[in-house]
Amino acid sequence: MRHLALVIFLVLSGGPAGALVGADLADRTVQRFTVVVAGAKSRCSGVVLAPDVVLTAAHCVRRGERLRVGGNVGENQTLPPSLLSTVAGIVQHPLYVPRDSGSPDLAILKLATPLPGRFVPAVLNPRAPGVGDDLIVAGWGTAGDAAANTVLRMVLQRVAQSFKGWVILGSVGEDAANAGPGDSGGPVFAYRGMHSLVGLMVAISGKQTKAVALAAHSEWIRETVRKLSAP
Repeated sequence: MRHLALVIFLVLSGGPAGALVGADLADRTVQRFTVVVAGAKSRCSGVVLAPDVVLTAAHCVRRGERLRVGGNVGENQTLPPSLLSTVAGIVQHPLYVPRDSGSPDLAILKLATPLPGRFVPAVLNPRAPGVGDDLIVAGWGTAGDAAANTVLRMVLQRVAQSFKGWVILGSVGEDAANAGPGDSGGPVFAYRGMHSLVGLMVAISGKQTKAVALAAHSEWIRETVRKLSAP
């Protein structure tokens, strides 16, 4: 029933969102970090920071809006996400300004119900990505018109530009690889034997993906998670 409820919710949440181009189904490790965040007229992605705390893009959420969080709870990677929790609270980055594309597009969500045990918090990487770094990006964008096509995908992208608080990601090789609207809020991981969270996708420009570099905001993220996780 929870699975059906989120499928219906996604169908009613507006037009289809774009998906990661050139992507494969996400592996089980990335699935454990990544959720879908759905509003009345929008759908984005998010990354787990604590059992009841999720990081997403600030432009994906509006105060007073009823938000739901979903994800994969089984082994079948081709199924749409199951409903996991409603959102009890939203904390936007204090410097975020909706009409300022240069402001930190980050929001942290407090969930009404802790996520199932298969979901684990992503580890924040204190290092900002550099030009030439290959990173893994993941998102819940839709590949077609049917809600059944809403699956988590991931793709390898390379840092084309890096400047304070931001990275611009492009394809690795000649094949196209970029994000779509449904992938906003999706995690960007470095991989050195384990996944570590270095960025959050927030926008696309042509064939490139714009992501917030999280190292510049790690203190705010940790402090907010600590406050939201306190009893």
